[in-house]
Order: sequence, then C-alpha cells, then structure tokens
Amino acid sequence: MRQLYLLCLLLCLAFSLSVNAQNASDSAYQTASSDKVDRPKNSWYAPDYVVVQHAGLIGILAAGFGYDFGKHDRTNAELMYGFTPNYGFKNTTHTFTTRIYYQSNPKPLFKDFQISWIKAGTGISMTIGEQFETFFPKKYPEGYYIWPTATRILPFVGSAVRREFKGKNRPVFGEFYGEIGTSDVMIVDKYRNKGISVPDILNLAIGVRVSL
Repeated sequence: MRQLYLLCLLLCLAFSLSVNAQNASDSAYQTASSDKVDRPKNSWYAPDYVVVQHAGLIGILAAGFGYDFGKHDRTNAELMYGFTPNYGFKNTTHTFTTRIYYQSNPKPLFKDFQISWIKAGTGISMTIGEQFETFFPKKYPEGYYIWPTATRILPFVGSAVRREFKGKNRPVFGEFYGEIGTSDVMIVDKYRNKGISVPDILNLAIGVRVSL
C-alpha cells in the first residue's frame, strides 16, 4: 500500500513538472516571436502607408501610397506620381511608377530607432512629356532603343531607418530611407560603351514613409 502511494505521488509530481515546463516553453516562444507579429491590417482596399521621394529617376519629387504584405509584411508594393518642372524643356514631365520590393526585418539601432539593412526591388515607370516616346520613334534605326523611351525599368537597393509609435488601433511608424538605383537604358549604355563607369549609371534617392 505504501509503495502504491509513493508511485502515485511520483506520477503526480512528474505530471506537474511536465505541465510547468510546457507552459514555460510556450511563454518563451511567444516572447521570442512577438517582435515579428504582423500588424493588424487596414481594409483590403485601404493603403497601409503614404510615401514621398526625391529623385530616383521618377521625378524631382514623387508621392504615392503603398501596401505591405507577405510574411511579416516585408514585401511592399507602391503606386507613385512624380514630376520634373520645366528646366529648359518645353513641358513639365509627369512620371507614373509602380514599384515592388523586399525590406528586411528591422533591427534595433539606437533607443527607439530601428534599421532595415536591406531594401531591394524594382520599378516600372511611364513618363509623359514632349521628349519621351510612348512608341518606337521612326527617326531612329531599328534596335537603337530596346523599348519606347517613355518606359523604364528601375532596379534599386537601399536601407531604411524607422521609429514606431503607439497608434489608436495598431502601431504606426515613420521611416526615412535612402536608395541607389539605375535604369535599363543606363545598364545597356554601360554594356555598349566601356568608357562609362559604374558611378555614371547610378543615382541616389531619399524618401519618407508614414503608415496609415
């Protein structure tokens, strides 16, 4: 009888330790993964943020809105409008751009600031202006342009620094970013003309994103 009592006591103790260990494991998992929990989403049609950018071959100043999606909202898609005022050209140019890019998970930088070291993607732009052709211009020989001068493919890489704030329904953030980019035409020119250096085909852009 005494042996049966001791056996029951040991079984109860083992069960108790097992439950406590499982609870501790679950708590540690939730803590470790809490920094990667997706923010509550807006309505499916509502943008997640607004963006303003200077330079980057999409206008001297461009603005638009974007959506974040994918795992932990690391993938972004943007629609932007930019313009370049009349600097010797007859008309101001208007550029419409679609961009998609990946941005790495932000890491602590300083106090409440975080940094995303990797931001990489590409854009497709359409520019309206007197000096841009929507179709292949007949005055140039065949093969002179790969595609119409109004259309550009714009790959880029960069980094971003952000800070999050408490919002009413979800955390909000403000972000400053910098990018180095180029265009399909510049890459082809570099390939055709060995006298063109790599820095000659690169451009710098800076911008701000603010969540909604």
